Amino acid sequence: MRSIVIHLADTTREAVRTQLSEIAEYTSGDEWRYPHRSSAPVLYIQFYDDYEREVEPGEMNSLASELDQMPSVSIIAHVSGRVPGGAEVRWFTESVLGTFRGLAQDEYSPHYWTVAEIRSQAIAHGHPFFDYEGWHENTPAV
Repeated sequence: MRSIVIHLADTTREAVRTQLSEIAEYTSGDEWRYPHRSSAPVLYIQFYDDYEREVEPGEMNSLASELDQMPSVSIIAHVSGRVPGGAEVRWFTESVLGTFRGLAQDEYSPHYWTVAEIRSQAIAHGHPFFDYEGWHENTPAV
């Protein structure tokens, strides 16, 4: 599964929980699926509490610098391998970042994406946001 992480500032888990329940289907605990009522969801969404334990201190410093603070809340969306998922990822990320101040991170570059960059299809490190196909094509086989 591919994933994106969205780091949010100046908000609470409760506010994010409310927003996620409006744009995705709540399942149980703190988990959502997108799209609503789909028998084959594309996104599996939850709060991301392991970020500080899973990344290097330098990466945390970079995030805090880009966001002007440590994130108040982070969420992760796992993308089903059954579908490309690019349109769903962009729509979901734009919806969240259009509501809350924050940055998105995909698995394909060290860049922290703003909502304006995602909407304008900006290029960072030679690729737009969540360009898994482009990164795959440009990665030499091992």
